[in-house]
Amino acid sequence: MRKHYKLLLAAAATAAIAATGITAASASPAAHLAASGTEYIQVMSTAPTAPGPASAIARGVFTAGGQARLGDARVGTIAFGGGTIVLRHHAGHGSSQFDPRGCLSLVSQSGTYQIVRGTGRYAGISGHGTYQLSLEIVAARVHGACSSAKPPVAQQELLRLAGPVRR
Repeated sequence: MRKHYKLLLAAAATAAIAATGITAASASPAAHLAASGTEYIQVMSTAPTAPGPASAIARGVFTAGGQARLGDARVGTIAFGGGTIVLRHHAGHGSSQFDPRGCLSLVSQSGTYQIVRGTGRYAGISGHGTYQLSLEIVAARVHGACSSAKPPVAQQELLRLAGPVRR
């Protein structure tokens, strides 16, 4: 019975690819080497403790999923299957709000980034653009008061980058 479902899924995927006009040649990495256009990268993290890898999805000139390590430094790395992209970012305008009743912090920041280099499949990539960061944190409570000494109860970070790239 399982084999039947796998065949149905494979047939559905083949039909979807045929409907979009993607061919094996256009889907190969070599077909994208000289491409240029706008790339959108979204990075999401829900880790309430020390910065670790966050989930990253790129779409536009290329589509890939992987992990980002951006942290607090001005240089970050996004690792996709087959290579990495290293970028430098500069903070622009930002705002923050704090609600002591719910121990909720809201942070919003915009800025710019530049692709420094790529490795593997992304060797030779160049580009730049803008980013928007949204961060929401629920702080822990100690004796009924919000505490920054303890790890947050919950945290969600969403980073969206957009800009022209050339591969």
